[in-house]
Amino acid sequence: MISWTVLTGVERWGEGVSWSKAVSSGLLWAVVVTGAWWFAEWTQVSRRRGTRRSDLCRAESDQGR
Repeated sequence: MISWTVLTGVERWGEGVSWSKAVSSGLLWAVVVTGAWWFAEWTQVSRRRGTRRSDLCRAESDQGR
């Protein structure tokens, strides 16, 4: 919501477009920013989970030796 408000303001005053165009453009950019943020967080969590699993597998195989 905050990013939508900020980006709408940027579109309105920075680009000088009408309010209706600024609101729709602001929403589009807010969705893009949120999607990129979510993807970055998701890939970091996935990477951490994979590291933990490989560490556990490695520890288990070392104990078996």
